[in-house]
Amino acid sequence: MGFIQLNESLYTVMAPFHGGGNVYLDLLKGDRIALVDTGVEHTPSEVLQPALAEMGLALSDIDVILSTHGHLDHAGGNGEMKKLSNASIYLHQDDRFMANSVQAQVEFMTAPLIALDFPEEVIEERAEHTIICTGQAVGADVLLSEGDTVDLGKGIVLKVVHNPGHTPGSISYFWESEGILLAGDGVQGIGSRPGGYPLYFNACNYRRSLAKLSQMDFRMMCLGHAYMGGTLINNPIRKGADCGLFLEGAIQTADTIHKAAVDAVRRMPGAGKRELALAMVSELVYSIPQVLVRKTGMPGAAAAAFASHIDAALDGSYPA
Repeated sequence: MGFIQLNESLYTVMAPFHGGGNVYLDLLKGDRIALVDTGVEHTPSEVLQPALAEMGLALSDIDVILSTHGHLDHAGGNGEMKKLSNASIYLHQDDRFMANSVQAQVEFMTAPLIALDFPEEVIEERAEHTIICTGQAVGADVLLSEGDTVDLGKGIVLKVVHNPGHTPGSISYFWESEGILLAGDGVQGIGSRPGGYPLYFNACNYRRSLAKLSQMDFRMMCLGHAYMGGTLINNPIRKGADCGLFLEGAIQTADTIHKAAVDAVRRMPGAGKRELALAMVSELVYSIPQVLVRKTGMPGAAAAAFASHIDAALDGSYPA
């Protein structure tokens, strides 16, 4: 079976993509059928089409594409889905720059690597991976903001919750009557791969978003990846008390990374960002599991968070 049914109207589909990753997409069946995220460029034809067929549906039945953010592994299939379904694409306005330009997304994804003086080979690999997975830029038909609602009919009313940090326009869709939060990549735990790190590009916004989400009342979280942290099982669907534990774990992880950045800045005045990041790695080995990438000397996916935490440590902007 290519999907898991979570309730009468909600399904989740696991979609593998280039580089050994998996992304989880959600499908909602109201009077209109909505797909939450589309995976990478090849996901619609290679993964979604057979999964939908098992449900008695086709790609052409999708009416609405609800993007949680503009990253390649969540919106890379938007172009193919737009062509095959003519569905309307919904996206937060702050991620429009990525939806409109593949090059803008390449620059966004590689900026932290450049800031930490990663080898040119690594930067080029990230750029190539981004281009391959993103496919074509097709923009968005509907730009969303905090508090907007999307009514799919049959009691499915989704409230837009802006939780920036992973990207500027990261959002969750809150099905309040069912207590379900479709969270995308808004909460990262300790990362989605063993020994890797959470991926967020603005540490201050991410920490504020975690605090905001922790004040909400939901009974289920549908995550964009099988994030680890908070509980022993890295399940992409968290239920009941596991929701709170997962959020608490994510907050603890972000605060632990920031403490390492503050300590490095204090101990090494005038040091460059790469030197500070490597000092963070040496300290964090005692608190967060990590596997170092030989080419960079840092855990996978750590560059964006490290660079942002260093900036926040230098200017004192991290939320107390």
